[in-house]
Amino acid sequence: MNDFLKLKGLDGSNPLGFLAALGTLVVSARLFSNVRLSWMPISGALRPALWNCGNDKYVFVESLNQELANMPMTVFEIDKKLPFAIGSFTGALRDTQNFCSQKDRRTADLLTAFGSEVIKDKEVFESTDFRMVRSGDAAGQGLTAYAIAIRQATDFDVLQRALFEIWDYRDEGFSLRWDPLEDQRYALRWHDPSSQTNKKYGPQTIRGANALAIEAMALFPAMPCKNKLMTTGFYENGRRSFFTWPIWDSPLGIDSIRSLISLPELHCPIPSRAELNQRGVIQIYRCGRIAPNQYYKNFTPSFPA
Repeated sequence: MNDFLKLKGLDGSNPLGFLAALGTLVVSARLFSNVRLSWMPISGALRPALWNCGNDKYVFVESLNQELANMPMTVFEIDKKLPFAIGSFTGALRDTQNFCSQKDRRTADLLTAFGSEVIKDKEVFESTDFRMVRSGDAAGQGLTAYAIAIRQATDFDVLQRALFEIWDYRDEGFSLRWDPLEDQRYALRWHDPSSQTNKKYGPQTIRGANALAIEAMALFPAMPCKNKLMTTGFYENGRRSFFTWPIWDSPLGIDSIRSLISLPELHCPIPSRAELNQRGVIQIYRCGRIAPNQYYKNFTPSFPA
């Protein structure tokens, strides 16, 4: 494994950067059978290295962009908002059984990541902790509609800037609020970002990172646990919720990473670094999941766990 790309735009301490790295691996695995992901110190941060996918970043981004455009968004078209009616959800789960396989499990994995029909509120299923936006905004749109809009607005330039350049936060449009910098309270702003006369001061994001991070959801299933829904990667301490993720230094494939991010040792108040170091984990990051208001959630800046 001599060919690798340094994804210098992604910072492993940022939850969106971490998720975007996993999403890049998920999409790349459809193009390169032996692609692997590791992390290394680059430009003052732990950043991802993608192995066995060539070393020409422009050729890689072109292939990544084309593959992302070819990946169907059918699972996000079930409903404009998340969560949605249990009947629609269970129907989609049944339909998925007819065509999913070990080689193509994307739809099944994403549905499992959306939530579970076992835990419900009236006729709506409980959704993933990664749903940080409103279940439905004034237009009745939520995470699923946002995901489609983000994908449609993603192109070569957007992906290249997200993966290989310092983030400039100049993309307009929807985001999924997975970047702690998107927690910008109105009271601390000079301008009202919702004002029609101040649109240029509205929330801006890194569209390419969001487009890739959406695909990473497939690695974080949500499941019933003790009469409540638990999302892989999250744990609760009292009334507080935290997202925890590992950083590793050996090139790993999707299946190994899927196991690594779900290790029980990660999701406890004080992870055992000695035990996790033996598994190749060189750093552990954690951030809080907070609710600044009744409509949105946000991640706090991360810290070493």
